[in-house]
Amino acid sequence: MKLSAQIQKGLALSKSKGFTLIELLVVIAVLAVLASGVLVLIDPVDKVNAANDSKVQNDIGALGRSSEAFATRHNGNYPASIAELVSGGELKVAPTAPSGYTYSYVVSPAGCTGGSGATPCTSVVITSNLKAKLYTSTPVQRYETATNKSCQVATDTTSCP
Repeated sequence: MKLSAQIQKGLALSKSKGFTLIELLVVIAVLAVLASGVLVLIDPVDKVNAANDSKVQNDIGALGRSSEAFATRHNGNYPASIAELVSGGELKVAPTAPSGYTYSYVVSPAGCTGGSGATPCTSVVITSNLKAKLYTSTPVQRYETATNKSCQVATDTTSCP
């Protein structure tokens, strides 16, 4: 009789409601694996890089259009620097590159002095690197006044097609 009372007591305990610690740990482990898989698929770092690349592309396009507008007002002579675009009234403020990016503003001939200087600038090339995975084969955004084009190219010395 004593044995059957213990068996009945054991059955009563085994029918209690709730989850064991092992079951909870297994569920948490499965959820962690699923969450890490979702993070790999979403790749938040690449999404941030893509957003920054979009800003870079817009900024370089704006700098290029502003350089063209400046040249129109200065007999075809381009500004020697981005600062001259601001002081000349073509831009209200100079665009700032996102963290980790830089804008390269190269004028020719080398040593030119801008729109109203003794040695006028005859062309401008503006470049910046792109970081999103979308641009692995063409990781440079480039604007060149010689062709009035903005494009993605393989290197900063490659001309727009």
